Amino acid sequence: MKITFSVEEKIKILSTIQVWKREQLTQEVFRKLQIKYGIPAYLIETLFWHLEILNRLLPMSEFLMFKGGTCVQSYIDPMFQRASNDLDFNTTIENPNALMQKIEDMNKLLKDNRIYIEVQGVQYGIFEYESNDAASGTLNYRHRMPSRFGEYERVSGKDVQAKSIRVQMNYKHSWLPAIKKVMKPVDFFITEVAPVNEVIFPHESIEDLIVDKLLATNEHTGRERFKDVYDLMILLDLVYDKTLINNKLALIGVRSKRDAVELIRSSAATVMTFGERADEARGFASMVARGGKEIIREWEIGCEKTAMKILRLV
Repeated sequence: MKITFSVEEKIKILSTIQVWKREQLTQEVFRKLQIKYGIPAYLIETLFWHLEILNRLLPMSEFLMFKGGTCVQSYIDPMFQRASNDLDFNTTIENPNALMQKIEDMNKLLKDNRIYIEVQGVQYGIFEYESNDAASGTLNYRHRMPSRFGEYERVSGKDVQAKSIRVQMNYKHSWLPAIKKVMKPVDFFITEVAPVNEVIFPHESIEDLIVDKLLATNEHTGRERFKDVYDLMILLDLVYDKTLINNKLALIGVRSKRDAVELIRSSAATVMTFGERADEARGFASMVARGGKEIIREWEIGCEKTAMKILRLV
């Protein structure tokens, strides 16, 4: 069964948006950005919702550290940014039950502030619990947003016009959410459209993000890790403190009994192996802005250069 919303219902859903004006949330705005950056408009829409959701998470920002591929984009030149799907965080709250209670408290606040709305039994605006991955120490939530491109998802056996963003909070890393916290505005390329307010959120540092990507590429398992390799290419061209990277790797090594030098070498080997997959990397290019597309055209050479930069971290 497919649920179709009336014009009035769609306007009600959009009325809950805090960061953007109604006229900024149109296919025309998204397509203008597509022409400039070369990323499909429906993926650009997701970035608008990312900023909105980060704004909604501000009441919990004391306990959260923005991380992951979406966070990487907040540091880099707009022409090298890429589309991303999920929002990832570390949290200082070690107990998952305590974290879940904090999120429930925040959901209540969203409802009290009329950011939440329910239309034909479908909820928009709150963080819906999905699962607890005890192995990785991650709570998974979904935050449902409207879709301006007629996208549908399955909700309680019905097809609903919506786009859900996965929000993942890792409590396993509560012992070290970041080697350095950076309070900065979220700086996605879409902010050139001028949101109603600037969203300032605690970010992992560039050094933290580099370490995360080293860990993500520590083993070449055959999984699609083009995004991680690409992020490393861009991050290692930024200004960073090598000492901080090695300090964090050492701390992780002590806790996990993994040799930091071997981890770095393994990451470099993975990146080199991905250099042999240039044809597959071109398929990933659609998610990357125009400057990044140029990098992907020279994928094999870029992987070699990045592998050498990784080895120089030792």
